[in-house]
Amino acid sequence: DDSLSVEAFQSAVVSKEKEDVDFDGYKLRDLLIEKWGVPLDIDFQRGIGGQTVYCTVLPVVYGSKKCRHESELDYLMHLQGVIEILQKYNNLDQFIMSLQKTKRSPKPGVEAVPFLLKLDSQALKQIL
Repeated sequence: DDSLSVEAFQSAVVSKEKEDVDFDGYKLRDLLIEKWGVPLDIDFQRGIGGQTVYCTVLPVVYGSKKCRHESELDYLMHLQGVIEILQKYNNLDQFIMSLQKTKRSPKPGVEAVPFLLKLDSQALKQIL
């Protein structure tokens, strides 16, 4: 089924790029590899007290036993979704800059690399 292939995903990304999308799931994966040498996972997490939201680089490598993504396509689609959410809430540029500048490194069982989303009260209500 073509709708579930890597080629179909690449085609959709090319289509999106024509709509002036500067950053996508592929570029995010490449940034993670450039920064830490491996394709790490990213997830959104609530902060303590539930009134903040973080976009966090997790110490879980795509393809490892702890990885929740069943395929490369699943992983790339997840990263694309992360990008789209960050764009929707005007946090993408700050997130990318934070990744590029951070000295922190995700370490299994010890540390993730969090980025606090800057959200107004309405956006916070939508997310939480």
